[in-house]
Amino acid sequence: MHDANDSRHPISNRLLSVLPPAEFAFIKPHLNEITYQPGAMLARSGDTLRTCFFPNNGMVSLLCVTEQGRSVEAGFTGFEGMIGVSVILGKNEIPYDALVQANTNGFGVDAKVVLDLFNQGGVFHDATLRFAYVILKQMSQTCVCNHFHTIESRLCRWLTIMCERSNNRHLKLTQEFLAHMLGVQRTSIGMIANSIQRTGAIRYARGRVEILDLDRIRASACDCYRIVRDEQEKFLADENFAPMSDIRQTIVQS
Repeated sequence: MHDANDSRHPISNRLLSVLPPAEFAFIKPHLNEITYQPGAMLARSGDTLRTCFFPNNGMVSLLCVTEQGRSVEAGFTGFEGMIGVSVILGKNEIPYDALVQANTNGFGVDAKVVLDLFNQGGVFHDATLRFAYVILKQMSQTCVCNHFHTIESRLCRWLTIMCERSNNRHLKLTQEFLAHMLGVQRTSIGMIANSIQRTGAIRYARGRVEILDLDRIRASACDCYRIVRDEQEKFLADENFAPMSDIRQTIVQS
């Protein structure tokens, strides 16, 4: 970790890149650049929220965990949002496990600073509330997905998202890991992955999945993929915010 004022990396995070100069100047001294590797656990459910994380890229899964230790992915975020949105909702406790799924670079910011900026009532206030809605929409859609859709269509949805977010078609994924993400039995993952492999869409070996035909995998994904994607794209294109290409900030040495 190092202070972001000493770097020249562009800010691709949606919530930070839309900030007008005054709001960006407020948060800029508090941006600490961080890079996480796949498998890093940013927070556990029930942890006190001391630092919020704003990804520039990659993917972080939001996992609901039972008292018995079983888990299922309820949502995810990347460059469009933040980990720690509960702080703006009046809770300094994180309600899920936050697990990094792909190489992820971003900025950590003290939760109190985030709340202070939110309480100014400016663009950051509006953007984070809009993002909170996106997460609620995503989580409610996941409930529908887990109950009504087949494991195969859910697996194809997850593989599509992971491939797009990591920008990588060679994925290191064990049966046990995928079973945790989807909240199903490990044996089910093996049978379904082998079935998909027979179609020529993937190459599946122990601990590895290679996407050979992303279009076919995407077409086999349940409609929750499209619904969540469309909601995220509406957020990214919200006309209340300036286009990202016009306002993307670059941290320069002060």
